[in-house]
Amino acid sequence: MVKQNIRLGRLGGVPVGVHWSVAVIFGLVTWELATLVLPQTDGGGSRPEYWVAALVAAALFFVSLLAHEASHAVVARRRGVGVRSITLWLFGGVAQLEGEARSPGADFAIAAVGPGTSLLLAGVFGAGQLALEGAGTHGVVVAVAGWLWQINLLLAGFNLIPAAPLDGGRILRAVLWRTSRDHTRAAVRAAQVGVGFGTLLIVLGVVDVFTGNALGIWPALLGGFLLMAARGEETAARERGGVEGMPVGAVMDHRPPVLPSAMTVAEALAGPWWHGGDTAAVVGPTGWLAGVVPLDLVRSVPAHQRYSIRIGDVAAPIAAVPVGRPDEPMPALLDRIYGAGGCPAIVLDADNRLAGVVSLDDVARAGRRPAGGAGRDLSGAVR
Repeated sequence: MVKQNIRLGRLGGVPVGVHWSVAVIFGLVTWELATLVLPQTDGGGSRPEYWVAALVAAALFFVSLLAHEASHAVVARRRGVGVRSITLWLFGGVAQLEGEARSPGADFAIAAVGPGTSLLLAGVFGAGQLALEGAGTHGVVVAVAGWLWQINLLLAGFNLIPAAPLDGGRILRAVLWRTSRDHTRAAVRAAQVGVGFGTLLIVLGVVDVFTGNALGIWPALLGGFLLMAARGEETAARERGGVEGMPVGAVMDHRPPVLPSAMTVAEALAGPWWHGGDTAAVVGPTGWLAGVVPLDLVRSVPAHQRYSIRIGDVAAPIAAVPVGRPDEPMPALLDRIYGAGGCPAIVLDADNRLAGVVSLDDVARAGRRPAGGAGRDLSGAVR
């Protein structure tokens, strides 16, 4: 999950922000427009004029990206899917959803509206360029309008490539889900196409670099991001399928360690707390739940800091922890876990007391249970 380094505000109640990498792409887009695109397109302006126009064009480009992601968020909420955040970053933007669509139709609508919004913006900027030219206007204003409709058209076209995690991959998943009636199989297939497309971009980028085109680094980097994201989606799809039909109570650790937030990391590692579990609940000074902490995260603290760093310092705070109930469907809680960036969940009973915890490791173990048990193994489900 891409983190927001700067919060811009809220849009319809959804937190909107930017990752620090936006500064990199904003600077590159502005530089390319001011030194290459606008002088070649217009040719009659001054250097300061090009830089001002480039800054405006780059800002409008990011507004276009925000509109693209906001459209996903709006349709997702209308279709009953929560939206955690919208974040702009190096490779565009991402609307972080809190779960999966409930039907192929909803999945299709949520995915398709993004490219549709970009196409609409391309039409608006294109019409603006024609109107300006019809009124006898020339110069950088017309050139900026022309670049904006072209970049939005390119954005729509790229996102329609049928490879997860692109919007086209989501559309492919919805179509496969509709035809096969198997959401897991559809999601795995779309992710596998995404793995192939990401690999292709990496190869093309590397070939470009070795033939003397330094700009080939960009498709290689984009391909690397798509490859990792697609593999993550494939893993998530298989894990979700592995716990399909199972309640949370069948997956959770019923006896998780419970550690005080004031305990040092050294004490946590030295004591007999874990008894085979991989996630501990953390309680504050008053005894109330304060968060969760995975054992791997505790072990990752450098040895020389373990006597000074406390469990509360490394635990995920309770406000960021997904919450489930023992009798709810496990896939619904898994959606929230992924929406929280993989943070383990706490499970509360009817009296809001701690009943257990669920980590992604618990989900993976449940999915590997034999067919006669509570789970089913999907390792050979897709060929």
